[in-house]
Amino acid sequence: MSRSPPPTSERSAMNSRLQRALASAPMALAAVGGGELLAWLGQPLDLQSASDFADAFAARADLCPDMQGTPSGSRAPDSSGTGGAYEELLLATRGRVLAELARSFAAFEGSVEEVLIPLPRFDLPSGLDGLTGAERLRRFYSAWQREMELRVQALRRSLRDSLRGMSAELAGLAALDEAFERHVLRAGEGALASLPLLMLPRWEALLGTDAFAENSALLVAELKELLLAELEQRLQPVLGLVEACVAHRERD
Repeated sequence: MSRSPPPTSERSAMNSRLQRALASAPMALAAVGGGELLAWLGQPLDLQSASDFADAFAARADLCPDMQGTPSGSRAPDSSGTGGAYEELLLATRGRVLAELARSFAAFEGSVEEVLIPLPRFDLPSGLDGLTGAERLRRFYSAWQREMELRVQALRRSLRDSLRGMSAELAGLAALDEAFERHVLRAGEGALASLPLLMLPRWEALLGTDAFAENSALLVAELKELLLAELEQRLQPVLGLVEACVAHRERD
């Protein structure tokens, strides 16, 4: 009789910044969406997702090998320097999110600058709004997750629309990425959405001790790293699109 494979969480390597950030913060990892969060981050494509992904891409095969020129109704942009333009678009989106994140934490430290999503005062009594400090942090983190998701999705849609107008090969890549987002990454959103709830016990423990000043600094540092790591995780598929576009330009 063959031996059963080890649990997925033992097989997956800590190969992403988000995995390392989660592993460094003591927390009880709960099961999410059919697998542990760390396992999902390390091995996102399960058998069912792979099947759905393949079916979706096969259904869009008409966009790929037999397509001549550019799709009807679209105009191919000048390919010279296009890869560089996409790199700049990716960096600009990333830079704007990083700037807003920096302002969120600066507001907590006393800045009067207008802030998109201010870091709440988790040291204030719950009687003010009926929320604990940890619950305020959960809402803050969830708000930033929604903001990152919206911005990254808009960036991916923009890149796919441009790729469809460049060549049959890149139109196929756009179709592949669309299927990947629909059948794999959206399932992962549920795993990422569980992060604030998984972190609640950690935040409550840090806020519930006497060494508040020291723990407050640690809490903010961990919170920053988690958000930065999650932004990096969400941008990885976009980076793949940009790199493919750069490789296509260099071949031409």
